[in-house]
Amino acid sequence: MIKHLTIFTFLIIGFALTTMAQKSESFELKKLLKEAQISEGNYLKFIDNSKLSSGIYELKKGEKDPQQPHEWDELYYVLEGKAQLQVEGKIYEAVPGSVLFVAAKVDHKFINIAKDLKVLVFFSKKE
Repeated sequence: MIKHLTIFTFLIIGFALTTMAQKSESFELKKLLKEAQISEGNYLKFIDNSKLSSGIYELKKGEKDPQQPHEWDELYYVLEGKAQLQVEGKIYEAVPGSVLFVAAKVDHKFINIAKDLKVLVFFSKKE
């Protein structure tokens, strides 16, 4: 799974680097996933600046998604697992490779989590 994400990882890093004015960082997806496993809670934030916030979001099989609408537009990239994303009553499949967009302040949550879910999350912060 990690090998086929190599190109995507480079895209993420490139996007992150272009949004950081004076600072740059490099992230390895494999290391982020390990760190997320040992961190407390469901979310591991690894980028947070004035224009972008990003992290790894994990939910276990059968777990209820506690999230509430956010202040920023959000993009999900499903790394592992199987679930559905409910967005104001509309249902989207959330399986590896899915890219899902949710606008700011829109009610949404993952439901019917059939396999442990690992999702890469990007929030666009408006100026």
